[in-house]
Amino acid sequence: MSFLINRRDFLKTASASLALASLGAYGVELVNQKPKRVGLIGTGWYGKNDVFRLMQVSPVEVVSICEVDQNLLTEAATLIGERQASRKKPRTYRDYREMLKEKDLDIVIIGTPDHWHALQCIAAVEAGADVYCQKPISVDVMEGEAMVAAARKHKRVVQIGTQRKSTPHLIEAKKNIVDAGRLGKIAHVELC
Repeated sequence: MSFLINRRDFLKTASASLALASLGAYGVELVNQKPKRVGLIGTGWYGKNDVFRLMQVSPVEVVSICEVDQNLLTEAATLIGERQASRKKPRTYRDYREMLKEKDLDIVIIGTPDHWHALQCIAAVEAGADVYCQKPISVDVMEGEAMVAAARKHKRVVQIGTQRKSTPHLIEAKKNIVDAGRLGKIAHVELC
């Protein structure tokens, strides 16, 4: 039996061991962690991109997806199945309420049109899942407050995709254009 190892493999193994050791008890938990079970509501461009990115960076298994458009649903199930480590296709649903009845989701990603965000988020936290929802959080303040209340009541994490607020070039543009007064006094903003 030979215990020879080349330099590259040694460095990889040593680096991984050092990194894991530096995490302490958390590192052991991370290695032994079961993949989180993910459900996706809305398999259009945003929903698919959000779930594909999550699959790249976290130990997850996409177990359920929901979409009203049968063509998008079928395409997403195939693509997700091809990209998962398990190669399993997720269960498919046309109604998010049916998907949430399964009660086996750790995380729900919401990538549907804006007017659905509040209802789907509240239903997901009531089903026991943490939620990542595309912006905007809701179409009015009352819906947003209801979402926050549901998350607090059920002790769930809800994150809204407002990552562009921290994009360096957008922060600089706001500073150089809006804050510098180059647009004058803004009295009304209309979003379309």
